Amino acid sequence: MDAAGDRAEGTADGQEPLFAAPAAPVPDPSPPARAPGDPGRPDAARASGLRTTAGFEVVEERPVASVRLIGVLPHLDRPFEYAVTPETAAAGPGMRVRVRFSGRDTEGIVLGRHERPSTDRALAPLHRLVSEDVVVAPAMMRALEDLAERCAGTVGDVLRLALPPRHARAEKADRAAEQREAESRAAESAVAPEARSPSAGGADETGEPPAAGATSPEPAADVPRPGERYPGLAALLARAGGEEGPVPRAAMTLDAADPWTEIAADAVAALAPERGAMVIAPDQRDIARLSALLDERGIAHEVLGGTEGPEKRYRTFRRILRGATRVVLGNRSAAFAPVRDLALAICWDEADDLLEEPRAPYPHTRTVLQCRSRQERCALLFLGASESVPLRALTEAGYLTRLDPLPAPVTAVRPRIVAMDQYLRDREGPSGRSRLPQEAMRVLRRGLERGPVLVQVPRSGYVPAIACTFCGTRAQCSHCSAQLSLSGRDGPLHCRVCGRREDGYRCPECDRTHVRALVIGSARTAEELHRAFPDTPLKVAGGAHGALEDAAVVDGAIVVATPGAEPAPLGRYAACLLLDADALLSRAAFDADVEAVRRWRNAIALVRSADQGGEVLVVGTSTLPAIRDLVAHRSTVFLDRVLQDRRELDLPPFRRVAEIVGEREACREFLQTVELPDGTDVFGPVDLDGPSAAGRARAVVRLEPARSRELAAALRAGVAARSARKARGSLRVRLDPPDVF
Repeated sequence: MDAAGDRAEGTADGQEPLFAAPAAPVPDPSPPARAPGDPGRPDAARASGLRTTAGFEVVEERPVASVRLIGVLPHLDRPFEYAVTPETAAAGPGMRVRVRFSGRDTEGIVLGRHERPSTDRALAPLHRLVSEDVVVAPAMMRALEDLAERCAGTVGDVLRLALPPRHARAEKADRAAEQREAESRAAESAVAPEARSPSAGGADETGEPPAAGATSPEPAADVPRPGERYPGLAALLARAGGEEGPVPRAAMTLDAADPWTEIAADAVAALAPERGAMVIAPDQRDIARLSALLDERGIAHEVLGGTEGPEKRYRTFRRILRGATRVVLGNRSAAFAPVRDLALAICWDEADDLLEEPRAPYPHTRTVLQCRSRQERCALLFLGASESVPLRALTEAGYLTRLDPLPAPVTAVRPRIVAMDQYLRDREGPSGRSRLPQEAMRVLRRGLERGPVLVQVPRSGYVPAIACTFCGTRAQCSHCSAQLSLSGRDGPLHCRVCGRREDGYRCPECDRTHVRALVIGSARTAEELHRAFPDTPLKVAGGAHGALEDAAVVDGAIVVATPGAEPAPLGRYAACLLLDADALLSRAAFDADVEAVRRWRNAIALVRSADQGGEVLVVGTSTLPAIRDLVAHRSTVFLDRVLQDRRELDLPPFRRVAEIVGEREACREFLQTVELPDGTDVFGPVDLDGPSAAGRARAVVRLEPARSRELAAALRAGVAARSARKARGSLRVRLDPPDVF
């Protein structure tokens, strides 16, 4: 978490609150209590013996409220006690209130009401009851506190992530809608059962209106549903929401022919009407596809997306809060949705970096769902086109159960996948070593005869990275050190960061002027394909071209897309080219190979099966383990090798890693003062490179996973101590950062 940012958004001076009393007993620096009969002490407070500040009344029943404040400094992240006034008498656990804290109006969440305070200090009043909505249920509060401990953060920061800002107009409109719904239900219940037909008012044959999330009956089909191929899924759904026994948690690696949207929709429909469900996906287009499928099946649901305005988002939040809909779809922030009777949480493609929270305390959506599953006893299901390293580690630890499909012919569950091996290259001669060999052109021509074709390239732009032809040194901007690139065939070298134009570039190593392309972007690839297929419709997705709608892909079209930007046509792609595979594997990250496989498999999942004529060609070094893993069907050799290498190198998930980044002196002082657990490895601090990183340093600490709670607690205490003594300089602490190595 960012201590400097917390100081800016919390109290101005970082001191103890002027009118709040901490929940834990502390020495009493306040003035002595007024004598009985003093006109400044209200009668109720005098009768109860409660010491308060002057000028307000208190209620007689449970006059003390414990409040968790939002947006305070780390060393003040604990409950504080306030006196309940007659105006705020309705305040209860989980409600929003406003209090005076260190001379400022601060929002908080009521944790509970008590008869007596835990301190003898004078209590300040609850300033205002913001809303009578219980926005944080007790189980949800426990999950948020658990999440803060896991991420070495503050509960106030987690509350800020979980709760959208209140919108008064949206709340008023939804209250009116709630009243109309209640009146409508009352009018329907007043009608005699024999006077109602099964179809009147949406009622079923029992005379009751369908529950939220209920589905309309579907005709039986001879074709089995995709979820039926995974026998363990039915057992997990049968135990979802149970109050006894272990909580079911599982991970499923889907075959390419099994759409994740259908499996998620089947799982939601299998739940009882009174049970809640949540489906999280990294991209808004994934949510839109699932939402359209649920609409077709008549399953009521809400979409809680990050692109909505404040009013619409809060209205959706409140509908979920009051249980109008028990099925919620959304992106990263929807993992905090207050679903009633949550029984099942589904996460698609949890390894996508869009599910990593960029705000303090930087929790991953996977961790949020784990905390909610623990506190609310909801079943947890991870779906993916490929198996990720964290999920494999959780499976081997016994936390997750792996659900494998029933055996089936390979040609029925995936397309035909071929890599450009040595035989294909030698057969073509010199063109076999080119970026677009003749085999790729043959795959394109065959695919265009049957439907659309997908071409995936690692980068957007024209030529996003270049290097010296002689020595291979990357061409960098002399002003900001960013990579130089080309925006067109005859365009000059330019920097995409500062906009500087390099007309007379010379290599700083060998002083030569000729350069070559390191990576070919989507725009240059589309240009080459357009020359080869001039009469074929061609679309570009990703980068500056933006997203491409699924409906915009027509039969006989070529779609050039970057990883993650591929549209999903209804009939799927007839063929797919995975170009520049070696460039995607050479990304400067320790998990580049695993991430490349994930992106490739997500693209392969959009292609028809081999029985339907679907084929995939991977253009790269066929002997690399990551590419060989694509060709093999459901092989674990590649991931086993990755895990073995990480175990030997003490890399995640076999070590819990934390990153400390900040001003150089602040980083060094923090490492000297924090009490890390015995056996913690400390690397750094090391000064960061780049003009924008002047004076900043970075350190990495790691410990065995079994003691991860100790590491999180030590870092959390260190940040709180630093905040209490008002240490100078900004500092950020992150646990399990994705780009630590």
